[in-house]
Amino acid sequence: MPRTAVQPLWGSLALERETGTSLQDQIVAFFRAAVAEGRMQAGQRLPSSRQLASECDVSRTTAVEVYQRLVAEGYFVTRPGAGVFVADTSPEKYALAAMGAAQPAPVLRDAARRDGRNYMLPLAPGMPAIDQFPRSTWARLTGQVCRALPLSAVGYGDPQGELALRTMIAEYLATARGILCDPGQIVVTAGTEQTLESMLRQVAAPGDAAWVEEPCGPYLRNALYKAGLVPVPVAVDQEGIDVAQGVRTCPGARLAIVQPTHQYPTGTTLSMSRREALVQWCEATDAWILESEIDGDYRFAPNPLPPIYTLSRAQRVFYCGSLSKPLAPGLRTNYMVVPRGLMDTFTLSQTLVSMLTQLVLVRFSADGHLASHMRRMRALYSRRREILLHTLREQTADYLSIPRVPEGGLRVAATLKHELDDVRFAQQCLAAGIKVDPLSICFAGPGKSGLIIGFASTPEQYIPGAVATLASLFRRELDL
Repeated sequence: MPRTAVQPLWGSLALERETGTSLQDQIVAFFRAAVAEGRMQAGQRLPSSRQLASECDVSRTTAVEVYQRLVAEGYFVTRPGAGVFVADTSPEKYALAAMGAAQPAPVLRDAARRDGRNYMLPLAPGMPAIDQFPRSTWARLTGQVCRALPLSAVGYGDPQGELALRTMIAEYLATARGILCDPGQIVVTAGTEQTLESMLRQVAAPGDAAWVEEPCGPYLRNALYKAGLVPVPVAVDQEGIDVAQGVRTCPGARLAIVQPTHQYPTGTTLSMSRREALVQWCEATDAWILESEIDGDYRFAPNPLPPIYTLSRAQRVFYCGSLSKPLAPGLRTNYMVVPRGLMDTFTLSQTLVSMLTQLVLVRFSADGHLASHMRRMRALYSRRREILLHTLREQTADYLSIPRVPEGGLRVAATLKHELDDVRFAQQCLAAGIKVDPLSICFAGPGKSGLIIGFASTPEQYIPGAVATLASLFRRELDL
């Protein structure tokens, strides 16, 4: 049998049979790293599963499952009658998988990372209106807290989060979202990444499969790779995640991660029938759901649907939200509601949110400032959203298509009408002083090219000028 193109790599694959990592996981990690580091090129043919099993001295079943996992993750593609090949666009091209992978090319690395300085620019997606942050009130309350509390207030504090803050969050959820939970179920986390890590450590193990929305934020797949899990892309349509497709593709997944109120990046709201179907699948298979509502406080349509958390009688749903989005991302204060049955065994790591920040948030809410601020922000974001949509339609109709007007959130996703590399174009926008994100990096496999454009952080008077800059870049690029 002739050697395949992958053969020169084989000397670097040394399987360890006495470790806690399965042979399947080791082979999968080898291929991931080989693709990420450029040692395997797009279009390169892989050995047959029979040859792979022979070369690695593993069972044919293990070899087949290795390829199935890598196809599901977007690294490989199958061509009927031809075999298995390295995909033209791999997940590692845009996001590091933390499996010993080298960094991608500088332009792509810059497109994927979140540089805080860039997100201060006009049109930055997902950034709240930090120009409206109540600095004087926050400073005054910080002084009061510092004067009233002992030195322990600047220590480590409760690893679960301060009880006063967890009580405040429980009261807010009961009033605003209809979620009845005990403060003892709430865990305070420093951002989405720590939330994911805490949840995955509790309910998943390396090798488990997890449904993820397709498209979704690249950071999510990266976090799953880091934990050793297998992301299974499940398409999002006009009703949200296609539960039936998920059941057909991977019915035995350990968990599903969804954003029901405002899916990133499409802006889709998960329909009631899909919410019920998701809970039915979850409870029938003893799976778990992570309901991410980071943007859930900002909706522009009436009559919000009930949270998935409230639909699960078996308590199989983790609910997570944010206190940073309403105020400022630098506060890094998220929270997670843990199912009641898990709290006794839940493994806590020290929250990275300072005790002082938590106690100031409690005072800020107790004095009525948080509710007042959120009311003002909803009105402000509604105005900025309308200005952005109007200006985009007026100035970029020849270049962009807005398939969905978002019912919530802080951004708009638009697809490109012309053949453009959206990653490269986003870099050109950045050089011109505006910040947009490329849409294509949100897909595990080949996906749509487009732009993710924010409106929340840009003052109304600057939105038309920023969109005019965007339109001029399109004209220059397309020579129209």
